[in-house]
Parts: sequence; C-alpha cells; structure tokens
Amino acid sequence: MQKMMYGVWLPIVVFAAVAIGCASTGTQKALAPSDMPALAGTWNGMLTPPSGLNTPGTLTISPDGEYVARAGAFAAQGKAQVKDGALTLTSSSTSGGLATSQRTSRARLSQRPDGVLVLTGFGHSDAGPFNFEVTRQK
Repeated sequence: MQKMMYGVWLPIVVFAAVAIGCASTGTQKALAPSDMPALAGTWNGMLTPPSGLNTPGTLTISPDGEYVARAGAFAAQGKAQVKDGALTLTSSSTSGGLATSQRTSRARLSQRPDGVLVLTGFGHSDAGPFNFEVTRQK
C-alpha cells in the first residue's frame, strides 16, 4: 500500500516543484552574441557563495561586456560574453576575502510573465561552488 501511495504522489509533487520553479524564473531565452548590449545595466538579486549564506548583491554589465559584481564585502570584475546561448562571466580580479583566483560562471536568461528579466547562474571558484539569481526590469 505504501508503494502505491508513493507511486501516486511522487509525480504530483515533482510536477508541482517544476511548475513552481518555472513560474519563478519564467520562460528561458537563448542568447546570441549580438544580445550583449541588451544585457547592459544593473541587475539586483542574491548571490550564494561557497559558504551557502545568501547575500544581496548587484551585477553591473556594460554594453561591451565588462562587468562588476558586488555582494557584501565581495567584489569581482571581468568580462562577460555570450557563448552557446548563455552568458559566460570570467573574472579578472576579485576582492573581499573570498577566493582570488580567476572564476568563471554561466548564466541563463529568462523572462517572467510580469516582464522582469532574470539571470540565473552558477560557477566554481577555489573556495567552492557558488550561484546567483539577479533581475532587471525590461
């Protein structure tokens, strides 16, 4: 009987989790290199560093792809470019007590039903994995 209950409820729980996840990030959009200027501006959201503690932060991207990311005492700057439909961010310098080696992250762009653009990314540094989700009004 217990196996049957899991067989009935598991697909429902999985479907609900996927639906909630899609609702929060919206419709994913593939990026082309020509989209770089459209990504320029300040994006606000949360960074989860290797420590796992969510920290509010900003990601500022210039039309030519230079970027600065700030979260708490941490700051990184580098170059962003579109590769394989996603945004790749490669740091040239970091400060604030976290890892100082070069770090690379990838972010996917999506648009929520309310028109807000969302960059959801993940990466790895010598301190461990990190992720971020930042938004910008369209």
